[in-house]
Amino acid sequence: MAASPIQAVFFDIDDTLIDDAAATRAGAAGVFDKYRDRLDGADEHLMQRWNTLLDHHFNRFLRGETSFIGQRRARIRDLFGLAPGQMPDAEVDAVHTAYEECKEGARRLLPDAIETLDALAGFRLGVISNGSSTQQRQKLASVGIRDRFAVVVISGDIGVAKPQSEIFQAACDAVGASPSGCMHVGDRLDVDALGARDAGLTGVWFDPRGRGGAPAGVPTIARLSDLPALASQR
Repeated sequence: MAASPIQAVFFDIDDTLIDDAAATRAGAAGVFDKYRDRLDGADEHLMQRWNTLLDHHFNRFLRGETSFIGQRRARIRDLFGLAPGQMPDAEVDAVHTAYEECKEGARRLLPDAIETLDALAGFRLGVISNGSSTQQRQKLASVGIRDRFAVVVISGDIGVAKPQSEIFQAACDAVGASPSGCMHVGDRLDVDALGARDAGLTGVWFDPRGRGGAPAGVPTIARLSDLPALASQR
Protein backbone atom coordinates (compact mmCIF):
# COMPACT_ATOMS: atom_id res chain seq x y z
CA MET A 1 0.00 0.00 0.00
CA ALA A 2 1.22 3.48 -0.81
CA ALA A 3 2.70 5.46 2.06
CA SER A 4 0.63 8.55 1.24
CA PRO A 5 -2.65 9.33 -0.57
CA ILE A 6 -2.52 9.19 -4.35
CA GLN A 7 -2.01 12.63 -5.88
CA ALA A 8 -1.19 11.70 -9.48
CA VAL A 9 -2.27 8.91 -11.81
CA PHE A 10 -0.16 7.94 -14.82
CA PHE A 11 -1.27 5.87 -17.81
CA ASP A 12 0.41 3.72 -20.39
CA ILE A 13 -0.95 4.46 -23.88
CA ASP A 14 -1.12 1.34 -26.04
CA ASP A 15 -3.82 -1.15 -25.03
CA THR A 16 -4.45 0.86 -21.88
CA LEU A 17 -6.02 4.07 -23.20
CA ILE A 18 -6.01 3.24 -26.92
CA ASP A 19 -7.03 -0.05 -28.53
CA ASP A 20 -3.66 -0.57 -30.14
CA ALA A 21 -4.27 -4.27 -30.79
CA ALA A 22 -7.14 -3.47 -33.17
CA ALA A 23 -5.16 -0.68 -34.85
CA THR A 24 -2.18 -3.02 -35.22
CA ARG A 25 -4.34 -5.60 -36.98
CA ALA A 26 -5.61 -2.94 -39.37
CA GLY A 27 -2.10 -1.64 -40.03
CA ALA A 28 -0.68 -5.09 -40.67
CA ALA A 29 -3.59 -6.02 -42.94
CA GLY A 30 -2.88 -2.91 -44.99
CA VAL A 31 0.75 -3.97 -45.41
CA PHE A 32 -0.26 -7.51 -46.41
CA ASP A 33 -2.58 -6.13 -49.08
CA LYS A 34 -0.05 -3.65 -50.46
CA TYR A 35 2.86 -6.10 -50.57
CA ARG A 36 0.91 -9.27 -51.38
CA ASP A 37 3.30 -10.31 -54.15
CA ARG A 38 6.29 -10.25 -51.79
CA LEU A 39 4.80 -12.07 -48.81
CA ASP A 40 4.20 -15.81 -48.40
CA GLY A 41 1.29 -17.30 -46.49
CA ALA A 42 -2.33 -16.59 -45.66
CA ASP A 43 -3.27 -13.45 -43.78
CA GLU A 44 -3.90 -15.36 -40.56
CA HIS A 45 -0.39 -16.81 -40.64
CA LEU A 46 1.12 -13.43 -41.52
CA MET A 47 -0.77 -11.74 -38.67
CA GLN A 48 0.54 -14.29 -36.17
CA ARG A 49 4.04 -13.78 -37.52
CA TRP A 50 3.71 -9.99 -37.35
CA ASN A 51 2.56 -10.06 -33.71
CA THR A 52 5.38 -12.42 -32.77
CA LEU A 53 7.96 -10.20 -34.47
CA LEU A 54 6.46 -7.09 -32.89
CA ASP A 55 6.84 -8.51 -29.39
CA HIS A 56 10.29 -9.97 -30.05
CA HIS A 57 11.89 -6.86 -31.45
CA PHE A 58 10.19 -4.40 -29.11
CA ASN A 59 11.45 -6.44 -26.16
CA ARG A 60 14.94 -6.22 -27.67
CA PHE A 61 14.52 -2.43 -27.65
CA LEU A 62 13.40 -2.50 -24.01
CA ARG A 63 16.51 -4.51 -23.10
CA GLY A 64 18.70 -1.91 -24.80
CA GLU A 65 19.82 -4.27 -27.57
CA THR A 66 18.68 -2.03 -30.41
CA SER A 67 17.28 1.43 -31.06
CA PHE A 68 13.58 2.16 -31.48
CA ILE A 69 14.03 2.64 -35.22
CA GLY A 70 16.27 -0.41 -35.33
CA GLN A 71 13.65 -2.72 -33.84
CA ARG A 72 11.05 -1.34 -36.25
CA ARG A 73 13.24 -1.99 -39.29
CA ALA A 74 14.25 -5.44 -38.05
CA ARG A 75 10.69 -6.70 -37.72
CA ILE A 76 9.78 -5.48 -41.21
CA ARG A 77 12.80 -7.20 -42.74
CA ASP A 78 11.96 -10.37 -40.79
CA LEU A 79 8.37 -10.25 -42.06
CA PHE A 80 9.70 -10.30 -45.62
CA GLY A 81 12.24 -13.01 -44.73
CA LEU A 82 15.20 -10.77 -45.51
CA ALA A 83 18.66 -10.47 -44.02
CA PRO A 84 19.60 -7.10 -42.44
CA GLY A 85 21.19 -5.65 -45.60
CA GLN A 86 18.76 -6.97 -48.20
CA MET A 87 16.25 -4.11 -48.09
CA PRO A 88 17.48 -0.49 -47.99
CA ASP A 89 16.42 1.50 -44.94
CA ALA A 90 14.41 3.90 -47.09
CA GLU A 91 12.35 1.04 -48.49
CA VAL A 92 11.83 -0.45 -45.03
CA ASP A 93 10.69 2.92 -43.76
CA ALA A 94 8.21 3.18 -46.64
CA VAL A 95 6.64 -0.12 -45.52
CA HIS A 96 6.40 1.22 -42.00
CA THR A 97 4.78 4.43 -43.26
CA ALA A 98 2.09 2.36 -45.01
CA TYR A 99 1.58 0.42 -41.79
CA GLU A 100 1.21 3.57 -39.69
CA GLU A 101 -1.18 5.19 -42.16
CA CYS A 102 -3.53 2.20 -41.92
CA LYS A 103 -3.18 2.13 -38.14
CA GLU A 104 -4.00 5.82 -37.87
CA GLY A 105 -7.33 5.35 -39.59
CA ALA A 106 -8.27 2.53 -37.22
CA ARG A 107 -7.06 4.09 -33.96
CA ARG A 108 -9.74 4.31 -31.26
CA LEU A 109 -9.91 4.86 -27.52
CA LEU A 110 -10.90 1.94 -25.35
CA PRO A 111 -14.63 2.20 -24.54
CA ASP A 112 -14.32 3.45 -20.94
CA ALA A 113 -11.25 5.67 -21.35
CA ILE A 114 -13.10 9.00 -21.34
CA GLU A 115 -15.33 7.91 -18.47
CA THR A 116 -12.23 7.01 -16.47
CA LEU A 117 -10.39 10.24 -17.21
CA ASP A 118 -13.48 12.25 -16.26
CA ALA A 119 -13.78 10.39 -12.95
CA LEU A 120 -10.11 11.11 -12.17
CA ALA A 121 -10.44 14.86 -12.67
CA GLY A 122 -9.41 15.52 -9.07
CA PHE A 123 -5.98 13.94 -9.60
CA ARG A 124 -3.00 15.16 -11.58
CA LEU A 125 -2.94 13.00 -14.70
CA GLY A 126 -0.01 11.98 -16.84
CA VAL A 127 1.30 9.48 -19.36
CA ILE A 128 4.39 7.27 -19.15
CA SER A 129 5.04 5.49 -22.44
CA ASN A 130 7.79 3.69 -24.28
CA GLY A 131 8.48 4.60 -27.88
CA SER A 132 8.98 7.51 -30.23
CA SER A 133 8.00 10.85 -28.75
CA THR A 134 6.45 12.13 -31.97
CA GLN A 135 4.52 8.94 -32.58
CA GLN A 136 3.16 8.53 -29.06
CA ARG A 137 2.15 12.18 -28.72
CA GLN A 138 0.43 12.01 -32.10
CA LYS A 139 -1.60 9.03 -30.90
CA LEU A 140 -2.91 11.03 -27.95
CA ALA A 141 -3.73 13.97 -30.18
CA SER A 142 -5.45 11.84 -32.83
CA VAL A 143 -7.97 10.47 -30.32
CA GLY A 144 -8.50 13.86 -28.69
CA ILE A 145 -7.03 13.35 -25.23
CA ARG A 146 -3.63 15.06 -25.34
CA ASP A 147 -4.89 18.01 -23.30
CA ARG A 148 -6.13 15.72 -20.55
CA PHE A 149 -2.61 15.21 -19.19
CA ALA A 150 -0.43 17.57 -17.21
CA VAL A 151 2.69 15.63 -18.20
CA VAL A 152 3.59 13.22 -20.98
CA VAL A 153 6.84 11.33 -20.40
CA ILE A 154 8.08 9.27 -23.36
CA SER A 155 11.15 7.06 -23.36
CA GLY A 156 12.25 8.58 -26.67
CA ASP A 157 12.54 11.97 -24.96
CA ILE A 158 14.57 10.96 -21.94
CA GLY A 159 16.60 8.00 -23.17
CA VAL A 160 15.33 5.47 -20.65
CA ALA A 161 12.37 3.12 -20.95
CA LYS A 162 9.95 1.32 -18.67
CA PRO A 163 10.46 -0.76 -16.54
CA GLN A 164 13.55 1.23 -15.49
CA SER A 165 12.84 3.33 -12.42
CA GLU A 166 14.25 6.54 -13.90
CA ILE A 167 11.33 7.05 -16.27
CA PHE A 168 8.80 6.70 -13.45
CA GLN A 169 10.79 9.07 -11.27
CA ALA A 170 10.89 11.60 -14.12
CA ALA A 171 7.09 11.56 -14.28
CA CYS A 172 6.76 11.97 -10.51
CA ASP A 173 9.19 14.88 -10.57
CA ALA A 174 7.24 16.49 -13.41
CA VAL A 175 4.04 16.58 -11.37
CA GLY A 176 5.83 17.50 -8.14
CA ALA A 177 4.84 14.38 -6.23
CA SER A 178 6.77 11.61 -4.50
CA PRO A 179 6.55 8.10 -6.00
CA SER A 180 4.51 6.95 -2.99
CA GLY A 181 1.88 9.51 -3.94
CA CYS A 182 1.64 8.33 -7.55
CA MET A 183 -0.09 5.46 -9.35
CA HIS A 184 0.66 4.02 -12.78
CA VAL A 185 -1.57 1.69 -14.78
CA GLY A 186 -0.70 -0.32 -17.86
CA ASP A 187 -1.46 -3.53 -19.69
CA ARG A 188 1.97 -5.13 -19.20
CA LEU A 189 2.53 -6.70 -15.82
CA ASP A 190 6.32 -6.64 -16.02
CA VAL A 191 6.89 -3.30 -17.74
CA ASP A 192 4.06 -1.27 -16.22
CA ALA A 193 2.78 -2.65 -12.91
CA LEU A 194 5.97 -4.22 -11.59
CA GLY A 195 8.19 -1.49 -13.02
CA ALA A 196 6.10 1.16 -11.28
CA ARG A 197 5.99 -0.80 -8.04
CA ASP A 198 9.75 -1.23 -8.01
CA ALA A 199 10.14 2.52 -8.55
CA GLY A 200 8.04 3.21 -5.44
CA LEU A 201 4.71 3.97 -7.12
CA THR A 202 1.49 2.01 -6.82
CA GLY A 203 1.66 -0.15 -9.93
CA VAL A 204 -1.68 -1.32 -11.31
CA TRP A 205 -2.04 -4.06 -13.89
CA PHE A 206 -4.79 -3.56 -16.46
CA ASP A 207 -5.75 -7.15 -17.31
CA PRO A 208 -8.97 -7.14 -19.35
CA ARG A 209 -8.35 -10.67 -20.63
CA GLY A 210 -8.20 -12.11 -17.13
CA ARG A 211 -4.75 -13.66 -17.51
CA GLY A 212 -4.06 -13.38 -13.79
CA GLY A 213 -0.79 -14.13 -12.03
CA ALA A 214 0.03 -10.75 -10.50
CA PRO A 215 2.08 -11.08 -7.31
CA ALA A 216 0.55 -10.21 -3.96
CA GLY A 217 0.24 -6.49 -3.40
CA VAL A 218 -0.07 -5.56 -7.09
CA PRO A 219 -3.66 -4.39 -7.78
CA THR A 220 -5.28 -5.78 -10.91
CA ILE A 221 -8.25 -4.31 -12.76
CA ALA A 222 -10.27 -5.83 -15.58
CA ARG A 223 -11.92 -2.54 -16.56
CA LEU A 224 -10.25 0.84 -16.82
CA SER A 225 -13.29 2.35 -15.11
CA ASP A 226 -12.32 0.47 -11.92
CA LEU A 227 -9.26 2.71 -11.57
CA PRO A 228 -10.85 5.83 -10.00
CA ALA A 229 -12.19 3.90 -7.00
CA LEU A 230 -8.82 2.24 -6.55
CA ALA A 231 -6.98 5.57 -6.65
CA SER A 232 -9.38 7.08 -4.12
CA GLN A 233 -8.84 4.20 -1.70
CA ARG A 234 -5.07 4.59 -1.56
